[in-house]
Amino acid sequence: MDASGTVASGDLLVRDGVIVALGAGVPAALAALPGGRADESVDASGAFVLPGLIHGHLHLCQTLFRGLAEQSDLLRWLRESVWSLEAAHTESSIAASARLGLVELIAGGVTCINDMGTVGHTDAIAAVLEQSGIRAIFGKALMDRGAGVPPGLCENAAQALESALSLHRRWNGAADGRLQVSLAPRFILSCSEALWRDVAAVGAERGLLVHTHLAESPTEAREVQAMVSSSAARYFAKCGVLSERFVGAHGVWVDDEDLALLKRADAALVHCPGSNLKLGSGLANVKRWVHEGLRRGIGSDGAACDNRLDTFHELSLAALISRTLDPGGYLTARELLALATCEGARALGLGATTGSLEPGKQADVIVVDHTAPHLAPNETLDPYTTLVYAARATDVRLTMVAGRILYRSGTWTTLEPERVASEARTEARGLRERAGIGRAQG
Repeated sequence: MDASGTVASGDLLVRDGVIVALGAGVPAALAALPGGRADESVDASGAFVLPGLIHGHLHLCQTLFRGLAEQSDLLRWLRESVWSLEAAHTESSIAASARLGLVELIAGGVTCINDMGTVGHTDAIAAVLEQSGIRAIFGKALMDRGAGVPPGLCENAAQALESALSLHRRWNGAADGRLQVSLAPRFILSCSEALWRDVAAVGAERGLLVHTHLAESPTEAREVQAMVSSSAARYFAKCGVLSERFVGAHGVWVDDEDLALLKRADAALVHCPGSNLKLGSGLANVKRWVHEGLRRGIGSDGAACDNRLDTFHELSLAALISRTLDPGGYLTARELLALATCEGARALGLGATTGSLEPGKQADVIVVDHTAPHLAPNETLDPYTTLVYAARATDVRLTMVAGRILYRSGTWTTLEPERVASEARTEARGLRERAGIGRAQG
């Protein structure tokens, strides 16, 4: 997934967590090692080796909510289910939620995430991220107002921002630089203008990524228009929030002026096709983002609104949506895979670190088996098409972050899936009781 579009057979050499050579450069690099050989060799025959997948928008705190919030409108979903569930979290339940999500993501080839936590217990998420070995940008959700926001999620703006900065002081750069802390104001309907302006100022002063939701659903857009007399993108521009550090999730309901403002600021958008479909939010026209030259990525959102955290599933949905919106000018398979690799890394400001297999970049690498019948018979003729339209998360054979193997052929090295699932079921029962939710809602 480099700029020249290299697809080749050969070896890849990793040393001290960094890619040092590929293909023809490997023999000389090996010869320079003590003893002239690597300490460990991974057999990737019958497989594609590619950059680890970048998950651009996620809510690990919502993994325990899977199947509990089945409304088909964003604002109903938030106000009737999700916010009360988030407010019911404890430190132990949110840690269990994060671990459950990471077990699924790591086995599915995700090596980097951009997570928006809820208002509380973000340190518990941070500790789980550190333990898991994944690369992550994460933040504490900021909320200081809003219809239907329970008291447990609504904070004084100044206190919320100070809490986020305290999180930054404790965790930014932790785990040998794998962890970065962002500012994560939730969305316009839950944040005051004063909070947005403070986020813009502090983000600029400290160089922090600002991660929020933008133009997700039509009902949200109408309430935003009624509240601030503007579209989301125009309002963010007015408040000084848009910049090269801005990452907006969804971007479904944006017009030409919105896109121009985002482009002028070098802001990024993240496509969440499964969530958009399940909540009935609409179909984002990502090909327009490409035409405008916007930085862009892909994510699944949380397991509460997209019950599986499978990036290959998201890529397939994104492909089909693009073909539906423009049968003559849809996204190519390589453009789609780029959303989860090189373009996804650029969207998060990590393009120099990860997202492609190139010497000098971090060894965030996955191995995807292509020998299964559901990929046959032309699986190697066009790897992009095979990976986007036919591959599944279960085809991932190995996941490596910074040279450390986190998953290999059904075995996790940093997490115990049976224990994680058992713990999650126990914590979910307590969470449902605290939130007053007895069964899935239709």
